[in-house]
Amino acid sequence: MSKRETWLLDALARVLEVERSQLSATQSFAEMGVDSLLGLRLTRQLQDQLGVEVDLEWMFDHPTARELARFLDQRFGDMDAAAPAAAGAAA
Repeated sequence: MSKRETWLLDALARVLEVERSQLSATQSFAEMGVDSLLGLRLTRQLQDQLGVEVDLEWMFDHPTARELARFLDQRFGDMDAAAPAAAGAAA
């Protein structure tokens, strides 16, 4: 599981107010109970993390955490590779 996939599932758990262990990377956002309002909350967290505009439609085009993570890694770079720079910036 990639770092971005893990981050997405952790963010989803916070948004849905459930334990992370209840979520699966291959379960659709709709099956998890993500509606448009919760989707907006998640995209806001993504925008904060990425520092760029995130389109809610991406969640519909890539309807699982695994698919969305792969899309985001392709579009913005692999979070695994970017982790050291992000950690250094936070320090």
